[in-house]
Amino acid sequence: QVEPLIQKGHENLVHHILLYQCSSNLNDSVLDYGHECYHPNMPDSFLTCETVIFAWAIGGEGFTYPPHVGLSIGTAADPQFVLMEVHYDNPSYTEGLIDNSGLRLIYTPVLRKYDAGVIEAGLWVSLFHNIPPGMPEFVSEGHCTLECLEEALGAERPAGIHVFAVLLHAHLAGRAIRMRHFHNGEEQKLLAYDDEFDFNFQEFQYLKEERTIVPGDNLITECHYSTVDRIRMTWGGLSTRNEMCLSYLLYYPRINLTRCASIPDIMEQLQFIGVKEIYRPVRQVKTWPFIIKSPKQYKNLSFMDAMNKFKWSRSEGVSYNELVLKLPVNVRCSKTDNAEWSIQGMTALPPEIERPYKTEPVICSSSSCLHCSLFLTLLFVVHVTASAIGNIGPFV
Repeated sequence: QVEPLIQKGHENLVHHILLYQCSSNLNDSVLDYGHECYHPNMPDSFLTCETVIFAWAIGGEGFTYPPHVGLSIGTAADPQFVLMEVHYDNPSYTEGLIDNSGLRLIYTPVLRKYDAGVIEAGLWVSLFHNIPPGMPEFVSEGHCTLECLEEALGAERPAGIHVFAVLLHAHLAGRAIRMRHFHNGEEQKLLAYDDEFDFNFQEFQYLKEERTIVPGDNLITECHYSTVDRIRMTWGGLSTRNEMCLSYLLYYPRINLTRCASIPDIMEQLQFIGVKEIYRPVRQVKTWPFIIKSPKQYKNLSFMDAMNKFKWSRSEGVSYNELVLKLPVNVRCSKTDNAEWSIQGMTALPPEIERPYKTEPVICSSSSCLHCSLFLTLLFVVHVTASAIGNIGPFV
């Protein structure tokens, strides 16, 4: 079981907490100090902590694993180091705040039958993911492709894995999220969904019945957004004003697959706004690795500047949405410890699917948020050893 320990009075300040598994060769010299997330002063070795093993977010009450499943601690395959990432929401920019929130992990010496794992699925967080302004409805899709699941499951678990809980995640523009499941090309019942997504209420959904994912399946995280109150493009990224489209699958037995995601190809997005030529400058720009050469109205602009300069109407936005959903996608298929499956970086075509998907009547829904980078962030690395199992106190 994992419980949030939110400092009294900071219930609206602490937005969410992520726990990552770090590389086994993390340099011990970086321990015991906190750093601002993804700041240039953050140790590079923190970037090796990429495998999510748990997440809590505002509105959540913690998580209890089913009786037959647990988060394994103390074996060679388990994390030796974990990183705790705390995201704060401080829109009033109040200064001088000191926070001592964290997570309490409760363990049992009685071994559970199965070790749990987490797969991050959906859209790879990137500027390749973008949403035009003024859109009452815009749909983005992130693909956990057949090719990635074929390779990872085929190598490690041909009989399949069993999903028992799902966390759905977007940011402030998010309005609905659906996790679609396809088996041998046929769409199954939705794996999870939240048609009333609330950024400030985030919770894992326990599945009423565990869902088996096997080689030959593919998953689509479908996110619906509204940008009617925005006058500039919304970009994929860490800030709450950026967007994400992610699903976190809790499953068993654990395999060596931590991310199964995609990003749409960029060139046709450029062509949609009329870009004809690009070039890579000798000095790399911070916002994008290329600059537009022609036509004249976009000359020497970055991709972001050109997309913001384009005169977006709702009809143009609808046409752009139709295009993006059909574009080839670059596959992201990652193992733990910064390794990758061979399919990583390959290009795949999205499957032919029916849109829009008609959900079943909702009795009760829940929603979640993860990976949102808010005003303040802190990172902590903790050394976890097998001897921790003999201590009752919290180790995070």
